Amino acid sequence: MTPLSLTMQAFGPFAGRETLDFTALGQSPLFLINGPTGAGKSSILDALCFALYGQTTGAERDASQMRCDQAAADALTEVTLDFRLRGNAYRIRRVPQQERPKARGEGTTTQNAEAQLWQLTAEGEKGDCLVAKSVNDATTQVQGLIGLDASQFRQVMVLPQGKFREMLLADSKDREKIFSQLFQTQIFQRIEERLRTQANQIERDVNNHRQRVEGILQASDVESDAALDEERRALAPRHQAAQHDLAEARARREAAEHAERQGKELQAQFDQQAKLQADRKALLDQKDDIDDAQARLAAHAQTQALATVYQRLQAAQQTARSTREEHAQAERAMAQQQAAQADAQRALADARPPFEQLPAMREQAFRLHRAVEQCQELAALEAQRGQLAEQVEGAATEVARLRPGVEAAEQHATEQEMRWHQGQAALLAARLEAQAPCPVCGSREHPAPASAEQAPVTQAEVKQARAAFEKARQALSKAEQHHAQLSQQLADKEAHCQRLRGELGEQSSLEALEAAQAKLKADIQATETAWQTAQEKAQQAQTALARAETTLDDVNQRQARADSVLDEAQGAWQHALADSVFDDEEAFNRARLSDEEARRLSDAVAQFQRELAKLEGQLEAIHTRLEGQELPDLATLAEQVAAAKAQEQTFEKTYQQLAARMAQLDATREKLDAAHAAQASLEAQYRVWGTLSEVANGRTGQRISLQRFVLGVLLDDVLIQASERLVHMSRGRYQLVRREDPSKGNRASGLELDVADTYTGKNRPVATLSGGESFMAALSLALGLSDVVQAYAGGIQLDTLFIDEGFGSLDQDALDQAIAMLSELQMGGRMIGIISHVSELKEQIPVRVDVRASRQGSSVDIKGALL
Repeated sequence: MTPLSLTMQAFGPFAGRETLDFTALGQSPLFLINGPTGAGKSSILDALCFALYGQTTGAERDASQMRCDQAAADALTEVTLDFRLRGNAYRIRRVPQQERPKARGEGTTTQNAEAQLWQLTAEGEKGDCLVAKSVNDATTQVQGLIGLDASQFRQVMVLPQGKFREMLLADSKDREKIFSQLFQTQIFQRIEERLRTQANQIERDVNNHRQRVEGILQASDVESDAALDEERRALAPRHQAAQHDLAEARARREAAEHAERQGKELQAQFDQQAKLQADRKALLDQKDDIDDAQARLAAHAQTQALATVYQRLQAAQQTARSTREEHAQAERAMAQQQAAQADAQRALADARPPFEQLPAMREQAFRLHRAVEQCQELAALEAQRGQLAEQVEGAATEVARLRPGVEAAEQHATEQEMRWHQGQAALLAARLEAQAPCPVCGSREHPAPASAEQAPVTQAEVKQARAAFEKARQALSKAEQHHAQLSQQLADKEAHCQRLRGELGEQSSLEALEAAQAKLKADIQATETAWQTAQEKAQQAQTALARAETTLDDVNQRQARADSVLDEAQGAWQHALADSVFDDEEAFNRARLSDEEARRLSDAVAQFQRELAKLEGQLEAIHTRLEGQELPDLATLAEQVAAAKAQEQTFEKTYQQLAARMAQLDATREKLDAAHAAQASLEAQYRVWGTLSEVANGRTGQRISLQRFVLGVLLDDVLIQASERLVHMSRGRYQLVRREDPSKGNRASGLELDVADTYTGKNRPVATLSGGESFMAALSLALGLSDVVQAYAGGIQLDTLFIDEGFGSLDQDALDQAIAMLSELQMGGRMIGIISHVSELKEQIPVRVDVRASRQGSSVDIKGALL
């Protein structure tokens, strides 16, 4: 698991929103998290662990206690972590339970804890949502992804302050849990459980089979196998004798039943003969009706020679009647069409005079249309004239308003010019000298020189007055022109109105003209419609009359032909009747039968003859079979069958009792044989599975289970890697070794750690190490564990390590060795984060995260990163 970005808001000492971009630290960085005590260095690890598991690294503070006191009331305490795992990127966000201001009103409400987990896309955006809100579901998903729970995560990936010795000092049971997760050795535990379950099941099956043998013997009411066999030998002769007696009784019963069946069959034949005789007598009772039917059928047969001639006569009569009816209908239709044609001609004549007036009516309609347009135009002109009159009056008012101003401006300009000239004269007079010629008149005498009575006027003031006058004059001229144009337009419209009034004369009322126009238009439309309708009806009447005449001619011709055919048919019929056996037509019709009646009588005669022949044949056959036979005594035969059945049931009961006991004993023998064979097989299996289970579950030898043995081998590999680093940091003094003398009778042993001290040549518990030595041993164990897990390429990737403090307990040499080892790991592709306030680390680790504290809350800043 590699963190990509960590965002904290109102969390721990961070009042605002602080984001730590781990990708900015470089590829697989070795970096220092630096800052004063209490600034929040460890809170970064708390936030990382809280985001993943909902717990802090030390598990000493509840998540709801991580809210920053300096945070704003509306700032929600939350942590968001983006991380990469096995090629996929994820984002998890957690919010602890906290009090927040209500959205409406005053006071606070409780914000429940929640968590969301997403898988990120290649662009770093949210993809599939794996968890929507549930805190527990998010924790379960993270444990499944990383492969570690919160406690194991703290021991192998995050070594929190004061907790780095937990992995080192853990007992075998705790270490087994961690190692089984890291190396995925649960399969060996499942093998142990499978072997134990299989052995226990076989042992239970053996005991069950023993109980089953006893149950089989008890069910058969025998004490042992020998007693079973003895009873089977004694019972065999009795069983055979009972079987022979039963066979003879069954034969006697079958013979009696056969005799009874033959008697019943003979009795049934006598009964059938009596029934057939009764049926024949009942059938012969219908003989008179059958003879009458045959006579009627014979008479009907004699009518068939006259049927064709008679049918031809009937057809001719029907045709003659039909043509006479058609002729009457055609004559009535002819009369109706003649009346309709006369009505149509009268209607056409009535419609002609109004139709001939249509040109005059259309001319009058055109004149009315022109008058309506002129009247509408006159109304529009008069409305415009009224507006123009108002505009002319307004323009005249504007001219009258402007004219005094123009006159005043002209007078003011003239006065300004006079005053300017007067001023110039005063200036000349002021310059006159005695006996000097005047520059105007040349006189040397100046009896009355001009003097300035008012303030002098400048040339600019004269120009300004002239400009004001010119502007007023132009405005007046424009107003006069506008008044003249409006006056001319008003005069033109007035003249146009006078011309229209002259043309309209007395027809100046628009409503009357429009009403007359509408009425005339309706009259024209009605006249045109009436003429067209009259023409169409006259044409239709003429066509219908012609059709009626044609129909009448056709009917007359067909009636003549029908009468001729009827005369011929009547002559032929009279000739045929005279040659027949019938006296007249009435006798002929009495003898005739309908097809249905003839078929019914014929079927009745045929059915009678078939039934009579059938009965006589059956009677003859059964008489032959019963010749020489006597009626059977069925009561005696039934008594013989009952006696035979009773004897058979007695023998069968005896035989069934003996056979059931014999079958029970035989089945018991088969069950016992099978049970003995199965028990022998189970005992052989238990010798194999039981031994394997005892070995795998640590019940033999040193009493170490299979999983503990495998973990011991893996621990040895870890200790080799860890000791290589610990030797360097301890300057060759210490190595980590696995304790080889497990406690007696303790199946949970085998993973305890000791430290080999080369100074004393003895092994001693790791708990005896000093603080600095414990830190070096724990760091070496964590790094060795990371190496081995990566080498075995299991489902868990330990590509990140955070170490909180511990370096202050190292001397300079051990510190250099530790930093060198961490640098090697960093170059191998792992992220190493160190939390420390040791000043020497700043010089050796240039990439760092500075945590700054202030009254407003702490903040983070990345220094020395290669972006």
